Amino acid sequence: MSDLLVECPVHLTESNRDELRLLYADLRDHYARRDARNGTRTTLHFVWSGVLDPELFGATFADQRHVFAASRPVLNSAREPAALQETNRWLSARPQQNGASLRT
Repeated sequence: MSDLLVECPVHLTESNRDELRLLYADLRDHYARRDARNGTRTTLHFVWSGVLDPELFGATFADQRHVFAASRPVLNSAREPAALQETNRWLSARPQQNGASLRT
């Protein structure tokens, strides 16, 4: 089985989160069929552009985990790595007991 990497450039906004969920499902189904037919294992690499709002990115990242589950490897990076690094730092912070946003 050979491994393939497909880069998916994406831009996240509040208004396109629903479309991204549909895109994730379409990509999952497409590459599941193609990988089964071709004997490959495709990794999807989402390359984010624009400002990454941590709360919104956290929500779409949860959507990815839900849609893809263990069906295939998924990578996320940003055109500007510092933006994703800051977002990841925010997402990995401890949840607050009162459920308040961790964003300051």
